[in-house]
Amino acid sequence: TLLARAPHGSMRDSLSLLDQAIAHGGGRVEQQAVRAMLGSVEQEYLHDILSALQRRDGAAMMAVADRMAERSLSFEIALQELATFLHRIALAQTVTDAIAADDPERAAIEAFAAGLGAEEIQLLYQIVLHGRQDIGLAPDDYAGFTMALMRMLAFMPDGDAAQPAKPGVV
Repeated sequence: TLLARAPHGSMRDSLSLLDQAIAHGGGRVEQQAVRAMLGSVEQEYLHDILSALQRRDGAAMMAVADRMAERSLSFEIALQELATFLHRIALAQTVTDAIAADDPERAAIEAFAAGLGAEEIQLLYQIVLHGRQDIGLAPDDYAGFTMALMRMLAFMPDGDAAQPAKPGVV
């Protein structure tokens, strides 16, 4: 699936990436090796971010970002892949058979499609797109990424519960 999506429809790029994946994996094409070769982010991180967002748990979202930083993952690519994941969730909400039955992400996509409203998905998608544009303006990629996460948390409907209490206010 990673090799199918990466070339964005170009057959020549697809064949080139497949050749690179075979060489990179020592003759074997395996998911972890392809992810490393492409610099992609494991879907588990995206799932954890969205799960924490559903719970309105900013600390958990930051913990995921910290785990990503420890592995030196690209935050710019993470935002790109989060946008793609949100797009697929929106498709699943709108088009019944948009996600192939054999897609390894189908169960997670359907779970998030059921657990998040269509308006929430659209809002999150826009925030992630703006986060991608803003990441180059941030002091560093970690700050840009985590600000996008905090913006997602701040603008979620019923987000008042996620707001920390002001000092002295009960």
